Amino acid sequence: MPTRPIMFVLTVLLLLLPAQVPAQDTQSEDIEAARSEMLKRWNVDGLVKPADVESKAKALLSRPLSEQADEELEDLAQQANAAANFVGFILEGYQQYYRDNYRYDFVQEKVAPFHDAYVVLSNRLKSYRNQAYFNLGKKAAERGDEITAFFFFRDAYRLSAFTDDEGDHKGMRYRAEIEMKKLLGLDGMGTFVYWR
Repeated sequence: MPTRPIMFVLTVLLLLLPAQVPAQDTQSEDIEAARSEMLKRWNVDGLVKPADVESKAKALLSRPLSEQADEELEDLAQQANAAANFVGFILEGYQQYYRDNYRYDFVQEKVAPFHDAYVVLSNRLKSYRNQAYFNLGKKAAERGDEITAFFFFRDAYRLSAFTDDEGDHKGMRYRAEIEMKKLLGLDGMGTFVYWR
C-alpha cells in the first residue's frame, strides 16, 4: 500500500501530465462539420489579429468624434469583437484547466499568469468594440436619429462590465446608461455607480 508522500507525488505527476482528449464518437460530434461551421461563421474577413485591431483602434479613437466615420467605427466594432472571440477560443482551454484544478493552488498559480494575460487582452479588445458602439450612438444622436443612437448605446451598455473598478467607477456601462436615459427623458433617475 503506497504511503502518503508517494500518493502525493503520483497525484502531482498526474496533474502535470498533459490531459489526453479522448477520440470523439462520430455520431456525437462530427469534427469536420463543426470546423466547417466555424469557418462559415468566422471567415468573413479572415483571421483578425489583435495587434492589428489595437493599432486601428488607437488611431481611430484618438481622433475627434467628428472625424470618426460611421463605417470605420462599425468595422472596428466588428473586428474587435472577432479578435476578442479568437482570443477567447484560446482562453477557454485555460479556463477549463483552471476550473478542473481549482483544488490545487500550486497548479492554479502556474496557470494564472497565462490565463490572466488572455483575459486582459480579451477585455481590451472588447473595450474597443464597446467604445466604437458608444461613439456610433453619439454620432446618431447628433444627427437626431434617436432610435439608432439608443440601440448603439444599448450595445455598449449590455456588452460592458456592470461595474468599473478603476477611477471614478463611471465606465462604459455607466456612460451608456446616462446617454440612454437622456434619450428617454429620464435624466432625473439615479444611476448605480459602484457598490463601495
